Amino acid sequence: MFRIDDARAAASGGTLRLTFRFTCGETTFAPTVDITGLRPHEAARTGTPTAQRLIRALAIVEAFSYWKAYCSPVIHVTPPAPGPGETAWWETFWPQAMGEFFYRNGIDYTAPGFLRITAQPGPAENPDSPAPRSQGSAPPLVMFSGGKDSLALTYAIRDGATDFFLYNPTSAQRTLAESLADGGRIIEAHRQILPELLALNATGHPNGHTPYSAYLALAALLAGYLRGTTTVVAGNSRSDDEPNVGSYHGQPVNHQWTKSYEYEAALGRYRDQWLPGAPSYSSPLRPLYELQIIRSLAPHLDAYLQTASCNRTKGNGWCRTCAKCAWVFLATSALFGHELAVTKAGGDMFTNPELSPLYEAMAGLNGDKPFECTGTEDEVRSAIQAAAQHSGNLPALIPSLRNPAIMTARPLDVLLKDWGQDNLIPSALKEKVRRAASL
Repeated sequence: MFRIDDARAAASGGTLRLTFRFTCGETTFAPTVDITGLRPHEAARTGTPTAQRLIRALAIVEAFSYWKAYCSPVIHVTPPAPGPGETAWWETFWPQAMGEFFYRNGIDYTAPGFLRITAQPGPAENPDSPAPRSQGSAPPLVMFSGGKDSLALTYAIRDGATDFFLYNPTSAQRTLAESLADGGRIIEAHRQILPELLALNATGHPNGHTPYSAYLALAALLAGYLRGTTTVVAGNSRSDDEPNVGSYHGQPVNHQWTKSYEYEAALGRYRDQWLPGAPSYSSPLRPLYELQIIRSLAPHLDAYLQTASCNRTKGNGWCRTCAKCAWVFLATSALFGHELAVTKAGGDMFTNPELSPLYEAMAGLNGDKPFECTGTEDEVRSAIQAAAQHSGNLPALIPSLRNPAIMTARPLDVLLKDWGQDNLIPSALKEKVRRAASL
């Protein structure tokens, strides 16, 4: 059995430290996360039922980073559930949220008795009142990574002072957020994986992708609730809904599932039922493809050139070998020209023939879609078609360009006029996004 024994908060000035305790057999883990940038009275508000439930939910998501080393058949949550049915919500969460981990480790998670989540129901409680708003009304809290999507989101919706939520930011990411805040607040979460887990990974225990974006969403909801924010917004898009693998043990596998419409709708139901007074959570860019999001930054190219999306370099430059770098280079070239793409990436990725299998996989022409945050297969095909029209030396794209699927891809100008699901977005933000995307 893997136990979530404790989830507690301690405030020191404007910093809130969350400490979790997990136990599996003789091993105990006690990871922490510090949330900074709050006012002292905000950090001290963690005694309300909604704050306690958010901290408990964060502990459950954090636990999967440690549970994966053991794959114990039971996760028992000691802090009581907020109400009947809550554990059933988590039972529907983990198969999709951990899908990439199961797929890449060859684990049959559908085997009878593979995993149950158990918890003691808590006492009936009166609904929590909405969090008091900060003086002057707190603006939406923007989840900001310093990448292209969160930058486009900021330009689309900001109206004066803007609050930002950053996770383990680099100095460059913090500087960019500060330049956009216009007097708003910078709230940060600082978290590290414990060395005890890294040691288990090094000795062959299962390792892999965990629901990182779900963790960020819940941490931002907690920060926003304490701040008195009514809306938390993320830069997730329509492109995040496409799975990487069509079926594994009867379920699609999506690297970005905790950024998807399906997860966002599920989190909304969780909030409505068990988190009264918590901010709403939405992705105003949801109706847009990645290409549309990047195109919306045309008036802000200097800022776009400052964004860094490569996970391998942790936001410090570009590796120019991964799928994310390959996608950003392709999209930039298709939308803004080859020269700007070279400037942004610091090199010409189209001249590297070793990247041709990567582009074929991204376009759905060969193998699984890479487990990275990229455009949809249709977007990649349209972008390859467009980039080829104004780029000369293209060894990385030549095999793709020979494929009929690229030749018959939807023209880029047609794709850029599309609009997807928007029912989870506040109406006022929806109209701002339409204007930013020229729709």
